Amino acid sequence: MAQGPAEEGRLRLIRGLTLLELVLVLVILAVAGAVAMPYYLASLPNRRAAAATRQVVTDLRRARTLAVESGEPVYVVFEAGTSVYRIVLEADGVAGPSAGDETDREVALTDQFPGVVLGSTVVADPITFQDDVAVFRPRGTSNGGSVVLRVPGRATAERKVTVLSTTGRVRAYTWNPATGRWE
Repeated sequence: MAQGPAEEGRLRLIRGLTLLELVLVLVILAVAGAVAMPYYLASLPNRRAAAATRQVVTDLRRARTLAVESGEPVYVVFEAGTSVYRIVLEADGVAGPSAGDETDREVALTDQFPGVVLGSTVVADPITFQDDVAVFRPRGTSNGGSVVLRVPGRATAERKVTVLSTTGRVRAYTWNPATGRWE
């Protein structure tokens, strides 16, 4: 029995792609990937700085919550030279972080967020908490201060996390080199 034009069209659709069509699609995808890759790689340091900032903000807010819930001070100890900070729970009754206190969490920024360090090219002192320790009290207040995170060589990747003393509120800012301000 002879096949009509409608049946031949259906058979052609069922056959699938030719090798040439498949290779053409792969070439187009490879070119698109090659064009997009430099933009993606250039954005990584800023994304890491943003993620590290969110982590510090979350941990400072958690420390405040722990202080309110436990009725005891909670300390966040920043070690500028190592880009490490620890959340320390008051356990021994001695004011300030001491050997008898319990470490709730320790974060090494450079391990979790490669290239991000505690430091600044904009301000002289990247950690303004007294003795590099943020103190959260049971009423939710704090000693107030800030910590600056940066990616060396990237002015747009400098971030500051500030804690208000009267309320313990934690807020993050990004340095804008065009305006010369934290925004």
